Amino acid sequence: MQEFKSPTSRLARLFRNGRDNWKERALEKQKKLRTLEIKVRDLSASRDYWKSRAKIAESNLLKQNIEIEDKKKEIVTSALANFETSGQALDEVAKVAKGHHYSVETIQISVQQVINCGTSLRGVEKTFELYVNFSEHGTPSFSSIRKWLGRIGLYELNREKEYRSDWIFIVDLTVELGAEKALVVLGVPQQLLESEIFPLKRGLEHQDVELLALEIMYSTKGEYISQKLSELTKQVGRPIQIIADHGSDLQKGIKLYQENYPEVIYTYDVTHAMALLLKHELVTDEKYQSFVQQCTRCRQQLKQTELSFLSPPSQRSQCRYFNIERLIDWAIQLLDSPVDTIVELLPDIEDDILKQKLKSKLGWLINYQDSLSIWSQMVKMTRTIETQLKTRGLNQESSTIFQLHQLTIKTNSLVNFQIKILDYLTVESSQIQAEQTFLATSDVIESLFGKYKQFSSRCPIKQIGQMILSISLSTMNLTASVVKQALETVRYLDLEAWSLEVFGQSMLSKRRTIFSASSDDTEIA
Repeated sequence: MQEFKSPTSRLARLFRNGRDNWKERALEKQKKLRTLEIKVRDLSASRDYWKSRAKIAESNLLKQNIEIEDKKKEIVTSALANFETSGQALDEVAKVAKGHHYSVETIQISVQQVINCGTSLRGVEKTFELYVNFSEHGTPSFSSIRKWLGRIGLYELNREKEYRSDWIFIVDLTVELGAEKALVVLGVPQQLLESEIFPLKRGLEHQDVELLALEIMYSTKGEYISQKLSELTKQVGRPIQIIADHGSDLQKGIKLYQENYPEVIYTYDVTHAMALLLKHELVTDEKYQSFVQQCTRCRQQLKQTELSFLSPPSQRSQCRYFNIERLIDWAIQLLDSPVDTIVELLPDIEDDILKQKLKSKLGWLINYQDSLSIWSQMVKMTRTIETQLKTRGLNQESSTIFQLHQLTIKTNSLVNFQIKILDYLTVESSQIQAEQTFLATSDVIESLFGKYKQFSSRCPIKQIGQMILSISLSTMNLTASVVKQALETVRYLDLEAWSLEVFGQSMLSKRRTIFSASSDDTEIA
């Protein structure tokens, strides 16, 4: 019999089933909600993380942009500074100086060829003709180049010099044909010597100095030289040292100047001092004078023979004691050379005949072998002290350093010669305070004079004239900006006026006037 179920039990069962169903659905919703909450939480965390990363990246990018802009400004500033300093900016080079036909670059190259390369004026003109197809303005004439040289040189001479308290004056005179003499005063700051010259152990170069004064004088009495130095002092400042040779006029002028400025040190140039010591030692040495005469005679005898390559070097007509080592070294090296080596160089001559000729023409050298060794050591001493003072300067330790480099001397003549060198060092260094180092040589002015005389030797008459301005040109840094400034500052009329005021009518002009007049008179007669 089928069990009877009441309506109440069925309702209870349906209720329980519905409750369980809803409970399961609630649990599922709760799980889904929990999953969504976790996903929202993860997305929020991820959003915050990437947001912070984006802010950091944005900040870094901003910093990088700032750094890039600063770097750009730095590069531009540096480039502009370099262009201003060197004067080689493209727009500057390309410009033409006011009132000129040729570019600044063309003029700069012309002047540098003459001053730096020693090319003649017509040689520079011919050089430009080789490249005429590459030039837009044609070839400058030698007369134009001469005018450029004069104007730029006058600009440097008249340029206002810095007023300093540590100038060192390098003073000397140069002469040519005629009554005129040129007093030249170069200046170098003591600060430059201590910071660049002595630490590198090098001598002064042309562009290390400035041309402070160039005076054409018809009388070089000491009073006039002292007056010129005093005038220069008012313009550029009192020097701490003057270096020059002991020429009578110069020495007197500097000593008179020292009466007004007793704190200024006057130093005797080491090159002249050592040459004078050698002269005093050898001019009274009969053996040396005999050796020099034999060298002159030997040179004449060998001049037109197969042994001419063995001839002694030619001697200077003036200042021959500045380079006597050429003659002494020649003799020593020839005595040390094996005869067989000379024989091999002349295979066309029989050995016996050649040896006889060598003995006949050069055998006299053996009589001077011992003396040559002594003279060579004297020269070596002078060159040692010259090199030391020119690269290290003059100070109270100079005597000690010199003695450390000397070998043991056995002969009395060499001992006495060494004492004379030490006396020079003692006298010159006694004016210098401890821990001070000063200049000891005027070689740079002698070098500039030599360069000037190379130019003046090409003139028809070797008279002091406009080419004396090559001294100021040689001390300049001939950049494009300087050349342009000089040409726009000094006109050719200014150069002509200066030449007329300083030199007057030239010898060549006077000569042409006289001889052309004589020629006209002859034709009329």
